[in-house]
Amino acid sequence: MATIQEVAEHAGVSVGSVSRYLNGHKLREENVKKIEAAIKELNYTENFFAKGMKSNQTRSIGLLINNMQSNFSASLVAWIDDILERHNYTILLSSYRDDPSRIEQKIDYFRSRSVEGLIVVGIEKDWEQVSMLNQIDIPIISIITPLDLPRVDSIIVDNRVSTEKVISKMIDLNHNRIGVIAAPQTDYVSRERLQGVFDAFKSHNKVLPEELVFYGDYSKESGSRGMDYLLSQETTAVFVCNYNMSLGALQRIHEQKIEIGKDISFASYDYFDASDIFSPKLTVIKQRVAEIGSLAADRILEKIRNNNRLKEQTLIVANDILWRDSIVKIKDKNEDI
Repeated sequence: MATIQEVAEHAGVSVGSVSRYLNGHKLREENVKKIEAAIKELNYTENFFAKGMKSNQTRSIGLLINNMQSNFSASLVAWIDDILERHNYTILLSSYRDDPSRIEQKIDYFRSRSVEGLIVVGIEKDWEQVSMLNQIDIPIISIITPLDLPRVDSIIVDNRVSTEKVISKMIDLNHNRIGVIAAPQTDYVSRERLQGVFDAFKSHNKVLPEELVFYGDYSKESGSRGMDYLLSQETTAVFVCNYNMSLGALQRIHEQKIEIGKDISFASYDYFDASDIFSPKLTVIKQRVAEIGSLAADRILEKIRNNNRLKEQTLIVANDILWRDSIVKIKDKNEDI
């Protein structure tokens, strides 16, 4: 690999001139052409990491996510990476695989790489590992969950509000036996989504019977089990709080030859492409992943430019609800048949 000294010798200029060129300073046009020609001929690649260690600017940002296999995470990473790349930043990506005990190791890794900022996804504020974030003097942003830490921004989604709207729609269409396949209540997002269900019933002066809530474990299999259970409870409508569980619930509905929009109403949290090919199309809550990723990338860059002196803030991103024909009205007994 060519060195900066070799580039200077090949171009017939000083090492200082090459250094100024690489750092974006203005040079005489003839020197610029000589340096660019030398770089091309010698196939010179600047060692940005070594340069960054000297200047404390590695042009890298750590991204710690909870689950690399989820559609949400994959899309989020793509959006964040796209924006940071436009600003000549790269991401160092790692996952703690929904295991809080791995977080300390991951944070140590990011610190060893001298990242200029850190974006974390799905970390709960009551985990003991959160205290490590207070020990890092770099800009930090939390996505999905609020951390309530000094100088740490949070970008969260209106899980509760959007869920309440969908359940309220079901109630307004005369559904009294609404079943819910909920995720474990150990994390913030799951609690917010289920609370939105309760809020909808409360706003209609109703109470959701306990037996109409099935607690799954995020898996497709638990969605199937939940659907079996709720069908045994004579539900007229079902809301599923998670992508994978929705797939399991829909598979069981298909196996039982039950018609959505006729035999049962159905809606779910998290948009997936296959929801468009069902007949009728499914009502789904769609998270604005592009907006979340853009906000996170723009905000971390802003905090870096301001040397992490900006006051922490919490940004709330609305969801889109795609209203389709999978939720239908139950005829009132007094209506003409």
